Amino acid sequence: MQENYQKITEESGVMSFELELNAPRPKVWELIATTKGFAQWFPELSVGESGVDGMILFDFGNGEYEEMTITIYDPKSVLEYTWDKNVVRFELIEKEAATVLRFTEEITELTTHTPRDIAGWYMCLQKIQGILEDKDVSFTEEEFLALFDKYQAVMN
Repeated sequence: MQENYQKITEESGVMSFELELNAPRPKVWELIATTKGFAQWFPELSVGESGVDGMILFDFGNGEYEEMTITIYDPKSVLEYTWDKNVVRFELIEKEAATVLRFTEEITELTTHTPRDIAGWYMCLQKIQGILEDKDVSFTEEEFLALFDKYQAVMN
């Protein structure tokens, strides 16, 4: 997986990941843009309503939800939605028999929690790849903390 962090200001930047998946675009889209797909790699997320101005819901597990607004919805191509004060984007690009998944998070306010989010997205992308390749992908607490430390250093 390729990754890049572009610092814009001391408090903002763009984190991007790109990976090639051995699966057709519709299958990848199903994973990243439907409640059934989210359940496999990020079960706290669900689709409240598809389409621009629709909602992705984050379930805190205590009866509370955060609603994240879908800002771009181009079926089997681009899904973009708010993520707290930031914006996350999944873009799918056909490449022969594979699909390139480009993930970006536009970070408008770098907080102490941001590296944790980025480490989480890294793990989620690995899980997506594992699902498509029929491999079990899991992470230990130590692996997560190592990723957190890595992205904390990258963003400072």
